[in-house]
Amino acid sequence: MSEIVGLANVPRAASSRFAAIGKLGCPVSTVTRRGAGREAAICQAVVELLNETSYESVTMDAVAARAKASKATIYRRWSNKNDLVVDALRRVFEGMDDVLIDTGSLRDDIVARMQRQLQDPVLLSANTAALKSLVYAASDDEAFAASLRETLRDAQFAALQGLLDRAFRRGEVRRPVDAALVFEVAQAQFCARTGVDAKCVDAGYVQHLVDDVLMPVIRHAGAIPTS
Repeated sequence: MSEIVGLANVPRAASSRFAAIGKLGCPVSTVTRRGAGREAAICQAVVELLNETSYESVTMDAVAARAKASKATIYRRWSNKNDLVVDALRRVFEGMDDVLIDTGSLRDDIVARMQRQLQDPVLLSANTAALKSLVYAASDDEAFAASLRETLRDAQFAALQGLLDRAFRRGEVRRPVDAALVFEVAQAQFCARTGVDAKCVDAGYVQHLVDDVLMPVIRHAGAIPTS
């Protein structure tokens, strides 16, 4: 949910998350490790270029140059640019919620999760890239747009549902709340804030969004006592 946090310029930086991509799958040989590391560099290059330019301007030549890889290497792994972009974004989001935040209250859990995303330049970068790609694809390639939406949703939905389910178990809400409703409201607010109003999302906005928009939605859906 909170990864869709803005279209501000994000500083280019190497990240432990990108470095970890090269370790996925427990490689057992030097050749395998080298190949995984090359894929990580290619994926990082894609996200960086999407932030610096536009989706249309990201070419296989540009990705190859940034990642210091050959186009043949890229095409051996990804058949086209759309597949490469979706996979690059998916890899960034994988594992981002291995540990579910637990502050003791649902409201503080959601705020903490959003603020953690605001402080992660790689997630900010990936979401900016994802939004740019999605805006482009939505008007031209529905299959690509659907893949991007699925990537974003999968990255965020499970963790949000986990927070809501735990709140139900500890009695903060009287009945289970569907994360889809909360996710859709939050996504609409973020898109309006960043895409329509061209404003940034900061800690103050996160607290406003949670207190004045999301918690009332959750309160109604889960029949939280108002007293």
